[in-house]
Amino acid sequence: MKKIFNLLLLCLIPISACVKNIEPEIEDSTVDCSILETYYTDHVAPILLANCINYGCHTSTNLSGQLDLSIYTSVKTRLPSILDLVNREQGSFGFMPMGKPKLSDANLDSLYSFSQMECDE
Repeated sequence: MKKIFNLLLLCLIPISACVKNIEPEIEDSTVDCSILETYYTDHVAPILLANCINYGCHTSTNLSGQLDLSIYTSVKTRLPSILDLVNREQGSFGFMPMGKPKLSDANLDSLYSFSQMECDE
């Protein structure tokens, strides 16, 4: 009887070891690029237009800080530094938008949400 139990135990160990080697599924957080571009057009571009572009600061004709905020790819590439500047205390070194009030929490949230989005290209 003991031999049968040991044999059965030896047969079950490899099976249980295989079950533990299954990799967990990783959730894909990327979205379709058209969704990202629509979010940019609807939420991000108006903020930049009202606070950075209409004042002639970051346009294709006036590249303050070598930054054109009228172009989607330029914004997406430089968004980490943009977020740093707009989140500084008003009046502190590098604060943006220069000479204007701090962006609203809703605008800052929109910029941050956009920075967290990735798309399948």
